[in-house]
Amino acid sequence: MHHLEELTVVWRSAILPREYRPRGPLVEVHLVPAAPERYGTPELERVRDELAAGFTRAGSSAGGAWAFSTAEDRGLAVLSGGQRTCWFPFEEDDLAACVAGRLHRLLALGLPLPDSFAPAIGLDPVASTIKVAARSASSPGRIRIGTEEAFSPDELRRTSREIAKGLVARLAAPLG
Repeated sequence: MHHLEELTVVWRSAILPREYRPRGPLVEVHLVPAAPERYGTPELERVRDELAAGFTRAGSSAGGAWAFSTAEDRGLAVLSGGQRTCWFPFEEDDLAACVAGRLHRLLALGLPLPDSFAPAIGLDPVASTIKVAARSASSPGRIRIGTEEAFSPDELRRTSREIAKGLVARLAAPLG
C-alpha cells in the first residue's frame, strides 16, 4: 500500500447511456491504475465479450467496454485507461463483504494487471433515507469517495475484506 495524489475516477453516470436510470441507490466500486494503462480496441472487444456473460446489454468503443443489466441494476466496465468499475444495488446487509467480492471480480477480468490500483467507492443516488455502517442520511444526492491509497493486485486479493471495510467506512463518513 502507498499513499498517492488523488487520481481521476470516471463515475458510472459518465460511463452508461444517459437514459439509464437506476431504480434505487447503487454502490459503485472502481479500481483505478496508479500509473496510466492503455487498452486498445482489440483488448476492449475481447473483454466486452467476457463482461457480457450474465448481463442483458453489452458494448464497447475506443473509450471502454461495459455490460449491464437494467433489470438487476448491476454492471461492469473497463475503460481504455485501465479503470475497472462495477456497480450493484445498495443493501445494508454486510456491504463490506459485497465490496470485497466485487474487488476480486474486477481483478479477475482477462486483461493484464498494472503494478497497483487505487480503489474508489460511491453511492448514487442516495435515497431519501439510507443507512451505511450504522450512519443515516436524509438528503438526496450522491456520495463519491475518490482514491487515497494504491495496492498491488496481490495485496488487493489478500486483504480485500479489510480494504472493503475501509471503503465502506469512508462512504459512511459524509453521512455524519
